Amino acid sequence: EALSSIAEVSQCTILSRAAEEEIGGKLVIAEGKKELFDWAGPTGTTVIVENLFFNTPARKKFIKGLKSELNRIKDTIFALAIANSNIQFKVNIDNKIAFVFEPADTLQRIAQIYGNEMADNLLYGSLSDLHCTIEGYCTKPNYYRSNRSLQFLYVNHRPVQFPYFNFILQQVYQTILQKGQYPAAFIFCTIKPDLIDVNVHPAKKEIRFFDNNYIHSMIYNFANKLISGTIHAFPIKHNDTQLQNKNITTASNANNYTDNNTPPLLYTQPNVNPQTLIHEAQHLYTQLHNKDYSVIGTIFGSYVLIQKENNLYIIDFHAAHEKKLFDYLTSIDSVSAVQQLLMPVVMELSPDLLIHIHSYKDILTKYGIIIDQFDEHSIVINAIPDFCNTNDIEGLMRDIVGSLHENKNSLNNIKIKIIEKIACHSAKRANDIITQDDIIAIADYVLSTNDYRCPHGRPFVYIVSKSELERFFKRS
Repeated sequence: EALSSIAEVSQCTILSRAAEEEIGGKLVIAEGKKELFDWAGPTGTTVIVENLFFNTPARKKFIKGLKSELNRIKDTIFALAIANSNIQFKVNIDNKIAFVFEPADTLQRIAQIYGNEMADNLLYGSLSDLHCTIEGYCTKPNYYRSNRSLQFLYVNHRPVQFPYFNFILQQVYQTILQKGQYPAAFIFCTIKPDLIDVNVHPAKKEIRFFDNNYIHSMIYNFANKLISGTIHAFPIKHNDTQLQNKNITTASNANNYTDNNTPPLLYTQPNVNPQTLIHEAQHLYTQLHNKDYSVIGTIFGSYVLIQKENNLYIIDFHAAHEKKLFDYLTSIDSVSAVQQLLMPVVMELSPDLLIHIHSYKDILTKYGIIIDQFDEHSIVINAIPDFCNTNDIEGLMRDIVGSLHENKNSLNNIKIKIIEKIACHSAKRANDIITQDDIIAIADYVLSTNDYRCPHGRPFVYIVSKSELERFFKRS
């Protein structure tokens, strides 16, 4: 049925020869005409489809750009390759081999496509009853992705869309993963054909079960069994005898230790130069004397307190800094200053992610992230924006790659997501050193904007008025 439909809108050639035959056949189909020739090629069947939609120009107009169509092709091939791991899949793009997946078991095939890190963080299980068998893989509780793109359900080895599948996984992991974190899953359901309806969708992508609640509970129980079987408490065992015999020196016996004892650590008041404190205070005052607000200080290593007129502003520094960087990046055409890494970071990626990252290399370069191909499985990161944090470059890139996969069909969404990730990873975090200049820059930004939410949608300012405080303390 599918092959017939394809042949109607393309120039199609089918080459086929059975092992027991000396001569096979070559069928050429074009514009409704069929021609059959003898063919003495290798055993097996080859289907060649060329000039798709050449005879239906109206349909051809709906084809998206090259990158989008390649992504769709890739996703389709990957889904089929996982369901048929015993078959070799080889993909050429522009006469170059993009990837080759040799025959393997299911877990090895997942590793071929999505990398060894993914395969190493999967749990396997199975669950059966009278009507169906469910088996497959879910990620460990401590491993997650930034999107739902790797949540696959196969029914009788056909990749399908089940409306409740993502919701079921969310229910299982909701007490384990935080908001914005998603598990990966490769779940195979084997069920009697007469208990399902595959004719819901023309492409048979969707499926209707004889009882949705039954399948819902089966998938939930399967995934929950995997997760509950991996959560253990590992108590730390102390040597109580050693603790009891430990010679603990206190201030009261600090002068009584012998050569066999470790000298105590005593706290001494540091020498503070009063002139230094005065200088710091004067420096802060010099910076603030032209401002219409005053900085009270920082608390808990995360929040900045500012008073302006009769209002107290409590600012989440990380979220505010992230929003400030986000606004800056969206206002410029490209990042002008980058920092070349003294030690370039080599990062291994799965074949699907390699395709994504190279497809958007120009956009990454525009925002200061310069990458190159390192080998057939890896990229090398040579430079990042000058304001970007160098402590977790690989984490930044993994978040960016995940966003590219999630928003692969929207160029504008891709740009925004890249900017979001750069801003998030560049912003100062809790307990980072915050200078006076940092505080003033954030205070100026906060008091100049009316949008008090970071790119993730979280608020970063809480304003308390003097009258609110007086009402609370019953002073009004």
